[in-house]
Amino acid sequence: MKRTPSADLQGFSYGFLGVLGFSLTLPVTRMGVGSLPPELVGPGRALLAVIPAALLLLLRHRPLLPPRHQLRAVLVTALGTVIGFPLLTAHALRTVSASHAALVVALLPATTAVMAVLRGRERPSGRFWVCCGLGTAIVLGYLSLGFGGGLHTGDAELLAAVVVCSLGYAEGGVLARDVPGWVVTSWSLVAGTPVAALVVARAWPPQGLTLDARGAAAFVYLALGSSLLSFIAWYRGLSSGGVAKVGQIQLLQPVLTMLFAAVLLDEPLRPSTVLVGLAVGVVVLAAQRTRTASSGGPATTQERIVHDRRAGLE
Repeated sequence: MKRTPSADLQGFSYGFLGVLGFSLTLPVTRMGVGSLPPELVGPGRALLAVIPAALLLLLRHRPLLPPRHQLRAVLVTALGTVIGFPLLTAHALRTVSASHAALVVALLPATTAVMAVLRGRERPSGRFWVCCGLGTAIVLGYLSLGFGGGLHTGDAELLAAVVVCSLGYAEGGVLARDVPGWVVTSWSLVAGTPVAALVVARAWPPQGLTLDARGAAAFVYLALGSSLLSFIAWYRGLSSGGVAKVGQIQLLQPVLTMLFAAVLLDEPLRPSTVLVGLAVGVVVLAAQRTRTASSGGPATTQERIVHDRRAGLE
């Protein structure tokens, strides 16, 4: 179907809003862990996000949980995206800056692609693997050489967060071949809520809890903004303007995160950090293009989600 200029504009507008929301996640998480325990800022956000997610499923006449043959995939997705990534990044952001974390998390598209090869049986080209290796080398070199303040304990947590999140994304992408992407997201929140509640309960009551307006606002944004509204805008943008075009907006995310960290947290905006963020973005773009060109079907998790979202939401 041929896209009109108005559809392209709508796609870029919604896509940019989605990326803008995602770019706030790390700085706002760092704000939250200043007054709340990482268990609450991380997995605990699902306890609030699950309410509108469950209502959406009910209003759209969908079951709250998937059928048995899809339950495993939903559980893996939930453990990666609802529990693992939020918990590990929240712990890491107690010791590293949001700008520092943004560079490590910028590896997520490449690691998701690797997981898609293992789980979804995709077969990218050799050039794709070269790009993935180069992007990883840039980030690890930046960290190990000390340009980002040297290696931190939080770096191991961030790398683990990227791995578990990419596994969740890849599993969710396979599942989204059969059901719309918003259903996968909502099912993941519902399925992950018992584990999130257990994680929060084990850390409760937190020592030295000093909840203030800043921490409360951070928690609400992470639950409703990062976990729900940003995804809705992002998928709407991808479906309107096309994955190949609109998906490139996500390359702005590391730099936008650094800008938000400078504004919200007064973190220094180092030229070397910005340059590395841009370099990683260029490498990720090259990797995604070679990956798309080498695949006969939908090449990315996002493409699958958009394809099925059209059938289920519009």
